[in-house]
Amino acid sequence: MNKYQLEITSTELIIRPYFGYLPKIRIFTFLSVIIFCFVPFFTQLDYNIRYILYGIGGIMLFYAIYDFIFRGSVKFLFDKKTNSIYKIYILSIRKRLMALDEMAIINTAEYGEMAYAIGKKKKQFIKNYPISDTFSGGKKSTARETEYIENILNPILEFVNKK
Repeated sequence: MNKYQLEITSTELIIRPYFGYLPKIRIFTFLSVIIFCFVPFFTQLDYNIRYILYGIGGIMLFYAIYDFIFRGSVKFLFDKKTNSIYKIYILSIRKRLMALDEMAIINTAEYGEMAYAIGKKKKQFIKNYPISDTFSGGKKSTARETEYIENILNPILEFVNKK
């Protein structure tokens, strides 16, 4: 459960639900750098193939940067001092999502896979924020979900409900 980077203090709880994306981001960045560094030296490659490889490298680099900014670096801060939940982006840009007492945890399903999300109690199905990876119906996924509930979800609920 290290991939969620859960940190708990007496007044704050921080979770990075998309921290597991970082290995994929590193791989895409590495592959795009390899393409941009080595393709110019392959003079026997056709002009069209060379630019197709540059396009693939550019798309992978764009995807890695996008994932890093909007997923890999995102944190959720549960703050008892301000009684608020914040979504923190890169460069410490904070967006207040809701008050702690307005939070509801729901199960969301996309493409047949279930995930846990937080939302405001009366609007949780309209606007919600995923705080877990997706879980399918397999044995390994069920074991990961049980581990997630015990190590991540229960501490979040205890933190929010503790006054």
